[in-house]
Amino acid sequence: MAPVSRRPDSKASPLASILAFASTLENTLSSSPRPVSLATDLYDNIDQLEERQLVAAGNFQDVDRYGTRLWNLSSRLKKDEATSIQLACLVRVFACLLLDCGHRSTAGGIANAVRVFKSALKTTKLCLDQRHIALAERIVEKAAHYEDVLKHFDKNESHEFGTLCNDLSNEYVMMRIALAWRQDRLDLAENWLAKLMSTSAKLDPMLSENLADLVFEIGKEQNNKAAYNTAVQWLERAHDVLRSWSLEDLSSDAGDLQTSILHTMARAFMKGPEQETRARAWNIAHDLDAGSSDKLAVLLLKLDILDTNAKIDAQDYCDLLLRIIRTIHVTESTFRTTLHYIHKLRPQSSTLAHVVLEKFLLERLPGTGKPEWMERLLVTMIWNLTTSTENEGHQNSLRQVLDLLPGHFPYSIGPSATHAAQTLIWKRIEACCDQGEYAEAISWSLLALHETFDSSGDLNIGKIQRKIIICTLATSDYATARTIFSRMSDTVQGAEETRYLMYKVGLRSGDSELALECLEAIYSGSDKDATMLYACVLEAQQTGQREQAISAMLHVLDRYNYGSPPGINLPALLRCTARLLIQEIESSTDRENPNIDAICKLFDGVMSEAAAQAKLQRRDANNRTFPLSELDWFSRNAYNMALRFCTAWNPPEVLRLVQACLKFIDLYPEDMDSSTLVDLALRRMFCDFLGASLLVMLARGEDAIEPQLQHYLDLRRHAKDFHIQFEAQIDSLQGGAKDDLHRKASTLLTFDFEAAVRLKAWDDVSQIVRDSHACGDSKLYSTIADIILASEAPTDTMITILQEIVNIAWRIGGIDTTKLSRWIRCLFQLALTSNLKTAELLLNQVMTLAEEGDMKGLLTTMFSFQEYPIEELEWLAATSFNRAVDFYCASQDDDCKRWAEMALGIANNARDGGQLHELLQTKYLGLKWED
Repeated sequence: MAPVSRRPDSKASPLASILAFASTLENTLSSSPRPVSLATDLYDNIDQLEERQLVAAGNFQDVDRYGTRLWNLSSRLKKDEATSIQLACLVRVFACLLLDCGHRSTAGGIANAVRVFKSALKTTKLCLDQRHIALAERIVEKAAHYEDVLKHFDKNESHEFGTLCNDLSNEYVMMRIALAWRQDRLDLAENWLAKLMSTSAKLDPMLSENLADLVFEIGKEQNNKAAYNTAVQWLERAHDVLRSWSLEDLSSDAGDLQTSILHTMARAFMKGPEQETRARAWNIAHDLDAGSSDKLAVLLLKLDILDTNAKIDAQDYCDLLLRIIRTIHVTESTFRTTLHYIHKLRPQSSTLAHVVLEKFLLERLPGTGKPEWMERLLVTMIWNLTTSTENEGHQNSLRQVLDLLPGHFPYSIGPSATHAAQTLIWKRIEACCDQGEYAEAISWSLLALHETFDSSGDLNIGKIQRKIIICTLATSDYATARTIFSRMSDTVQGAEETRYLMYKVGLRSGDSELALECLEAIYSGSDKDATMLYACVLEAQQTGQREQAISAMLHVLDRYNYGSPPGINLPALLRCTARLLIQEIESSTDRENPNIDAICKLFDGVMSEAAAQAKLQRRDANNRTFPLSELDWFSRNAYNMALRFCTAWNPPEVLRLVQACLKFIDLYPEDMDSSTLVDLALRRMFCDFLGASLLVMLARGEDAIEPQLQHYLDLRRHAKDFHIQFEAQIDSLQGGAKDDLHRKASTLLTFDFEAAVRLKAWDDVSQIVRDSHACGDSKLYSTIADIILASEAPTDTMITILQEIVNIAWRIGGIDTTKLSRWIRCLFQLALTSNLKTAELLLNQVMTLAEEGDMKGLLTTMFSFQEYPIEELEWLAATSFNRAVDFYCASQDDDCKRWAEMALGIANNARDGGQLHELLQTKYLGLKWED
């Protein structure tokens, strides 16, 4: 492109530069890519052209030719999508200025002036459309020149030419009006319009329609700017212009233009503050409606006018919406618009809004193939009904719609819409529950479970089903609760929340089997979190069902293995459970009461946990889960229960409590005051005594050898522990307490002896007999003797034990002579076959006892008031003599004589008048001795 010269002293050079630019511009516009500076170059050349007032006449053809070619090019550029309309506008301005420059350079003829005038008017319109106001001002000034030229031309030469000149002049004025409007000079626009309307000649139909359209745009813009009074003035002018012709004389678009003018005017009136202006708006809308045959814009206008009233007639509003629904072609735009106005109706009447929504959903949407529209309308309908304050059976209305949906739509609603719908219903359910309207809440809940919402999933369905059960609990409708539970899926039925609710149903309806089943299910699924189990405990306590409360508490404890649950005072929980169990046990006389095992298990668990906590406390002194007061409570109650129910319960259960008490005592600190230590020692001895007593019962009743021996072994441990404490405490006791402990000690020695015999601990047996001397209880030896005689003890052991018993019995006194004589017989029989020396000693002792009427020393003291039984003396005499005969037969003459003399000595004291002695003496004398 040739550089532009700015030399002011040359007239040809600038024009040559402009023409050079014009000659290359066409090629530049046809090339790709175009120079970035093209728009700037156009502006520069437009400025230079405007500075050039005249050119040499010889250049006219060049200037006009370039102007014409660029004008045609600009027309093509307007249609070229690759070219911006802004660039096309600049090219057209440049072309128009070239045409103007060429015409003025030659003072061309009138025909060329008309051509340039038309170009100027079209260029002005394009500049105004593209908001190039400055360029439009330049071009319209050029047009003014040609308008003036045509005004002074003799128009009488041709009627057609005169008409053309008038039309162009009127179009020029319209451009002036448009320019003034774009310059925000409405006063100037009014003047130009007044000038145009004051002409005697009537505008032709096309110009009238264009003028009406222009004035309408001015009024519409003022309406958009909320300048309603000004808008009404311009709109009325537009209407007046358009009414100057009948619609038949105008184009096919004139009717729409008239409707738009009236529509906008009505909206401007509608915004007015006075009732009169709104009335005028309604009249305009009514007139439009009468001739529009249900045109959507008119119906919406009427809705908007109704909406401005202080009190909307809901029925009229509803009727208009129903007309819209019947007549519109449903598109995304009309769908959204209709829904918007339904939302406006809703505050006035949710019932009428539902009617409109139902019509829209069931009559217009089927067949559209738009499931998203159906879902949105359905959700809106549910929102309308769930938030309505009108109580007119909305649930039934909604249920009817839901039942009809499958017959109208071949598709179901999706998860998102289902979630939205159920969320809205859920809010209504919650509101009903808060207000105590449980029957209505159930009705809404059943709607939320409609088959339409099958895609909601088990989680949401289960939540709604549980809400129904909650409502039935409030209304005591337990049958409905069971029905809902039966309809649940296995997953929902197994959920802890569901089972807890059914546990409440079971409690309140008296169905203990259901309650227990649910409690077991909660326990099985609760892992380490016992929150639901705690809730079951509370519910059972509140309903006064102690047995269920106990069961729930035991499940809680079992879940934590009797350990410390988070945030729970374990001892308090254990005490509460124990008290409930004790109350339940006290109210029953059943020996097989399962609560007995439960209380035993409870104390076992408490003992284990307390022992574990004691170990922790030794490492951390601040860890005091089981303070001393709690330890003492469990220890005392374990002992008291064992003592109280020792005859009512089975021995193993009482024994468990005894053993728990002993282990509790072991956990007491050693640095306690002396009185407490004495009390603990006594409690320990009582527990050992009771435990040993129970164990001997169990051992005697046990047929199996191994368990029996284990019982005896445990018994000996209790006996040993008792005697240790006995030795330590006996000297500090007095009176009845001391005597009672002596009796218990004596009894335990008997049990210990029996256990030792059963366990064949023969060394321990002898020691027990020796230890028994401290008791001084004659009955003890009678029992011990019976035990050893009935045992399978070795003969030597049995002889030793019986000998010790006899010796001790003689020393302490109080033994019945008849019983003593029987022991001696038994001992004599044993010794006769295995230990003759012992047998001879026994015979000498008996003979001494029998010969002396009043015994001397210890023996005299024992038997001073008793005589040795005659039958025993006779048996001993006869048996001894028979043994002497045996010696005689064996040729043991010395032994024979010694035993015969002892037999005669015993027979001499038989108190039978000497008959036995005489008999034995005769037989003895009849024996033949060898020299």
